[in-house]
Amino acid sequence: MRNVSVRDNVERVFKSLEDLKERNKSVPIIVEGKNDVKALRKLYFEGEILPLHSRMTIERFSRNLSREYKEVILLLDWDSKGRRLTSSLMRHLNSYDVRTDYDFWKLCFSMASQMSNVESLPSVFYRLAAENGISLRT
Repeated sequence: MRNVSVRDNVERVFKSLEDLKERNKSVPIIVEGKNDVKALRKLYFEGEILPLHSRMTIERFSRNLSREYKEVILLLDWDSKGRRLTSSLMRHLNSYDVRTDYDFWKLCFSMASQMSNVESLPSVFYRLAAENGISLRT
């Protein structure tokens, strides 16, 4: 069995990031707040990024979202609040037949020692890119 190098892992993470940016061109990403939107824009996400509306219940937010979208990408923080929100959003959105993708969230959760929130993604990814000679802009 082949040993997976750090470089291989970093390349896999960056491939996932690029795949997510491509999917975001047609599928909106749900984040916790405005600073998360800014963080993803720093990573050159061009698609729709929707912050969770704090003045609305999760149920109402999900119902409103279901009127416009049949699929969303969930990318909330990896702290306990973010995990609870992710779980609640998945449950509510799925009840309205909205498909939820949280594969990138799971990948980032596995790297939680390096980051705990979406706002930290740019600094982590730029550092990893610099250390491994990878370009973030494609």
